[in-house]
Amino acid sequence: MPTVSVIMPVHNRETRLPGAVESILDQRYRDFELLVVDDGSTDRTPSVIDHYAALDRRVRHLRLPVNGGPGLARSMALKAASGDYVAIMDSDDVALAERLGRQVSFMEANPHVTLAGANAIKVMPQGRVQMKMAPGDAELKARLLLVDATFVHPTVMMRRQFLVQHRLTYSAERICDEDHDLYIRMVQAGATLANMPDTLLEYHRHGQNITANTPHLEEGKTPLRRILLGLYYPDLTQREAAALAEVLQPSPRLSAKQAFAGLLAADKAMTMQHSQFGEDHQVLNAIIKRYTDPLSRSLASMMQR
Repeated sequence: MPTVSVIMPVHNRETRLPGAVESILDQRYRDFELLVVDDGSTDRTPSVIDHYAALDRRVRHLRLPVNGGPGLARSMALKAASGDYVAIMDSDDVALAERLGRQVSFMEANPHVTLAGANAIKVMPQGRVQMKMAPGDAELKARLLLVDATFVHPTVMMRRQFLVQHRLTYSAERICDEDHDLYIRMVQAGATLANMPDTLLEYHRHGQNITANTPHLEEGKTPLRRILLGLYYPDLTQREAAALAEVLQPSPRLSAKQAFAGLLAADKAMTMQHSQFGEDHQVLNAIIKRYTDPLSRSLASMMQR
């Protein structure tokens, strides 16, 4: 029984997959299994996986007959995992050699932490950028409202027993943000979140990323924001939570009526300071004001014309 189960979904990544797989096999920490899920690939990806499975018995090749999306593939891998910890890895990124060892040490030193991410280096055609993530539970739970910039998903390690106990897995229905959907349900179940100060991954961004090729990506975040607003602000009605969620989009296309409804809901929400799940309401209010202040100024300018 390995200590760590690394799960990696892959779809048509025959050229990038070797770098990702080898970065896991080259880890200084050796007590792991690598579950690679071929998500209905139509290129040579299955042959690449078979190659590494033949070289190293820790590599397990799981198959989906048709492309079901990363949520379904990760859910399949989670069901097959046997480790104490589950480490997330993407098929186009590169884990630094100390990643698994440092994360296991962190989780064992912090038994109250359910899920831990880490910093990363974003690798783009135009250069490399250091990604420093917020460290603490309260701020991270608040930052989930952004549905972005909370965790670098392929740096995440989770306690598998927590997922099993609460019957949690990735949603097969979401095309994107299946990670944030899981984080929210983990928070509801009582999870404690953290980001380590270590830089443990090269996070590769390119034209073939799923997020770069998913239409209406931002609109898909609104239902997740609506769920979080209902959790963190239980005195909001469903209609108020929905109105505020619409406002919390970059460049929202709103009627004056929708804008006023969202601003009224924001004012009501920001009077609620009691934490429901350990979230930091100062951070939450700052996020809300980031979106509502420009909208308030715009509406005021329209009314003065």
